Amino acid sequence: VVSTQSTGSSGINAEYGKQWYQRRVRGFTVFLSLANHLVEAGDMEEINEIDVEETLQQIQDNDSSLTHCIFNNVPLEQEMVDNITTALVGNTSVKKLDMCNCAITDESIEGFITLLKTNTTLESLSLETNKITGKHLKNIVIALEFNDTLKELRIANQYFTTGVGDEMAISKALANNTSIVKFSLNWKNGGARNTADRLIMRNNDVARKKRQGLS
Repeated sequence: VVSTQSTGSSGINAEYGKQWYQRRVRGFTVFLSLANHLVEAGDMEEINEIDVEETLQQIQDNDSSLTHCIFNNVPLEQEMVDNITTALVGNTSVKKLDMCNCAITDESIEGFITLLKTNTTLESLSLETNKITGKHLKNIVIALEFNDTLKELRIANQYFTTGVGDEMAISKALANNTSIVKFSLNWKNGGARNTADRLIMRNNDVARKKRQGLS
């Protein structure tokens, strides 16, 4: 079940959210063209009418019908982001979490790190097109050492450029995880990208062998 829309009140002023989002789209036009369009134009144009409060309650209640949460394009306050990640720590139903273009900043990253270290149900996490710096993207990837259930991590298209040192640390950290088979980042350093590509290929090979009962 995908949670994307609801007719109830979300606690967010819809008109303000729409205007904020439209300004974000205009501001990201050039940025996205430089980022090789990793986020499709259609995704950026769609207005998400999710009832945030209701979906948070479903997560807290561990509602088994909620397996995919899509918060994309909804501006979320830090408190709400923290509430969502805290609720997901003990959730055993949500397998996919999409929070692209939600105005997420470094202040909320500790919650995602705790989530990755403790949750054993989540298989896909998308945090593309937010305002997370390279230092904290690195910390997210480092946390994957303690996670063997997440299969997809998307952190590309951030507002801030990731430095070469952080890219090298990210590619190195990927070596400590064998479950990630899909990973996105706007690499600037060819060496770091090549290292990451080899590690993701390794993980795909591990996953293939598991499917075939070879390991």
